[in-house]
Amino acid sequence: VDIPLTVHRVIADGGRRSSISSVTFSATGSDILDEETAEPAELERTLGLWSGMAIVVGTIIGSGIFSTPSLILAAVGSVGMSMVVWVLGAVVSVCACVAYMELGTMLPRSGGEKEYLQAAFPRPRALLPFVFCLSSLAVGSPSGLAADSAVTGTYFMYAATGRTVEHSEWAQRAIGVAVALFCTLMHGFFVRAAIRLQSVLTVVKVLLLVLIVTVGFGVGIKRGTRGFGDAFAGTSTHPSAYVSALFKVFFAYSGYTALNYSIDELRNPVRNLPRAALGGLLITATLYVLSNAAYFVVLDEAAVRNASTAVAGVFFTEAFGALWGQRVVPLLIGLATLGNVMCGMFSASRVLFEAAREGYLPWSRVLGSISRFQSPLVALAVSCTLTIVYIVTPPAGEAYAFLIDIGGYPVWLFYGLAVVGLLIMRRSHRDLVRPFRAWHVANGVTIATAVFMCVVPFVKPESDDGEIPYWAAPLAALAFILLSCVLWYVQVVIRRGPER
Repeated sequence: VDIPLTVHRVIADGGRRSSISSVTFSATGSDILDEETAEPAELERTLGLWSGMAIVVGTIIGSGIFSTPSLILAAVGSVGMSMVVWVLGAVVSVCACVAYMELGTMLPRSGGEKEYLQAAFPRPRALLPFVFCLSSLAVGSPSGLAADSAVTGTYFMYAATGRTVEHSEWAQRAIGVAVALFCTLMHGFFVRAAIRLQSVLTVVKVLLLVLIVTVGFGVGIKRGTRGFGDAFAGTSTHPSAYVSALFKVFFAYSGYTALNYSIDELRNPVRNLPRAALGGLLITATLYVLSNAAYFVVLDEAAVRNASTAVAGVFFTEAFGALWGQRVVPLLIGLATLGNVMCGMFSASRVLFEAAREGYLPWSRVLGSISRFQSPLVALAVSCTLTIVYIVTPPAGEAYAFLIDIGGYPVWLFYGLAVVGLLIMRRSHRDLVRPFRAWHVANGVTIATAVFMCVVPFVKPESDDGEIPYWAAPLAALAFILLSCVLWYVQVVIRRGPER
């Protein structure tokens, strides 16, 4: 049956949502009702400004900054262009973050793009939110979590053996599986403790990046730079090289929309969402650019290229010697990336939880239920299971880069559609209260980037000598999106919703 989904205006009451309906949209399915009150069950608002900012920073800072610099350097061909790409990624991410600040404060309900696409594109009924939910739940979120989990295993193995261990990839994956299970158990049964642990691990991550920057600055003063000799020599001119690099840069910056998916748990969201999201992104972007500069101050270009996904470990080995560089710091980096998995699992489970509440998924009452521990336990279990599938199934060797690319494609497709929807709603729903209004240039940059990231991956690169074809990741992601459209037709049009 069709159940009206009301988008509430935000009034000046500290960010609480009033019951005054400004626009009513049609959605398929039903919210999960509390058995005693017959009202939709809600998660507690446990997040404030600083814990919200910790989630943003903790979600952004993950395996990307510790593992992708060598892959980005290999893609663009030079140290100078690598730095340009990192700065460009920061600028584009700020633009997308600003657009999502308007969306989140205008429609302050958990679910992210699911809510925004439903409001902007109500016809065909629930098509875009349905496809987004399936793509995010089955491709975008678990692939990114799998990549972070695998890198956590890489650094734990590095700390255990004192060297990069390409031959022990399955041991790294086993550790990644254990990491995913640990994060699920923490969020499922120890909600407040998990939030506190996320905050502590976020501090560890920030301190690690500050240490990288400090070491790079100190080494630069003492002996000069090593990697900035002829900074732009060998720069690639092929557009596909920059798509490959930007997918990895945007993967490293991803996470600034984390609170949009769990805004129902954020206190005073109209005030705290913009501050936490933009503040967390700006802090992280500054540390990222300076950390990359530090890598190239301490290491020469060849060393960064050869470091593969353990570039931070090689950096600290060069700076501090074997004990600290090969044992202590890699363990801390492993804990830092574990914190990123915790934040990512938190956000992914909330998207699944909200999709189930709207009736987009089978067994909605189970998937959208809240456990006695005040957590979406079943949604967490499903997110964990999908993450483990992505950890163990890709072929060895290029698995990390493949996971980033396949997850990045649907992310940017729906980023672009959400911002297009934002522009549509400025005309079609003028009466919606907008506590924050995104700049026109921010919206334009986000849409243009989304088009670039969705089209150019199908352009053949200058060299395609990898084990996985260049078109495999975007084609697989696009094929799943098309399959989701078929499932939408069956689930929503033919069956009139997954549950009667």
